[in-house]
Amino acid sequence: MQQKWTDRPPSGDGIEVVLEAWPAFLRAHGSLLAKALPPLVGFGIFVMYFYRNHFYPSFDLFQFSSLLLAAACIGFAIVGAVIVMAVLPGASLFHWFLNTKKIKDEIAYAMPYAEDARSRTVWQLVLLIYFAPFALVGLGLVMSLVLAPGLCVHTGLLWPILVGLAFGIALQIRFDLPRWSFLSYTWAAYIPFLILFVLFSTVLQSSLPIIEKLDDVWHYPILWAIPLVIAAMVTVCAMGHFAGWNAALLFGLFFGLMVAGYSGVLTNVPERAIKGLGLGAYEAEMIVLDPDFCNRELSELGIAEDCTLRNVHVVWSFGDAIVLRPALDQPLQVQIPAMFVRSLARKTEGDR
Repeated sequence: MQQKWTDRPPSGDGIEVVLEAWPAFLRAHGSLLAKALPPLVGFGIFVMYFYRNHFYPSFDLFQFSSLLLAAACIGFAIVGAVIVMAVLPGASLFHWFLNTKKIKDEIAYAMPYAEDARSRTVWQLVLLIYFAPFALVGLGLVMSLVLAPGLCVHTGLLWPILVGLAFGIALQIRFDLPRWSFLSYTWAAYIPFLILFVLFSTVLQSSLPIIEKLDDVWHYPILWAIPLVIAAMVTVCAMGHFAGWNAALLFGLFFGLMVAGYSGVLTNVPERAIKGLGLGAYEAEMIVLDPDFCNRELSELGIAEDCTLRNVHVVWSFGDAIVLRPALDQPLQVQIPAMFVRSLARKTEGDR
């Protein structure tokens, strides 16, 4: 006889189930993931780049496993840096300040016995130690970019100190912490706030091309909303430390990927990986072609009379053909057999 729904045992909390299963899953399948994931991620990076640029090379990518692994390493480094910057601020504040014996004992003593009052006090603690200072650090960066872009570096060095002092004093008053605790908080929070400042800068830099495509009326609201959204995500990562490192790393991975995707860092990985490997996605000062290729009128392709292409975007430059986008009034993608390319002069970083 089929058991009624009301007689069945309740399901466990989804987050708790994942936290319990996560270590066992890694122990059972970690080695397989370590072997299979890098080449699959590298292949995915290349395929996404080819799809966006509407071409596919004439060779089998799996013949060049080193390229797949190199692309995966670049992708892991870019996204991993965002995840680390999302996890470190909360981890540092938790272990350098909140979890120290004096502060931990005083905060535990300040917690009321009533469940509702205790819940409100916990959220006040999270607000004062994590979310509010994180958000204010990001808003300070946005204010600096809007009002005085030239002072951005000075803002990044000095603003975290002021934020740390302000919220250190607020924490000391609210939870009756020991004397000079606000200086301990400022000292413990300075490096995390610097890391957070770099994270906000990375997110804003990656988001600006997307924001500029929107109507002007949306520019400032989105610009001011980004620090609040990122601060909320980093705060959730920080709260994971109350449940231990497993929870903190799991939340950090999930919300770090969200931050990377939200900012555009994740979507730019294919272009940055291909460019980092020198295979494409870069600007060429000049490309010299074989005269045999220029025995007819090719000016409509942007090829000059001396059989050269100047100031051209190189989409792909590996294999049997080179894929280009000449600087023309009408966008055009040109594929030229590599045997007709004599030389290619790539622009340096300083020329871009």
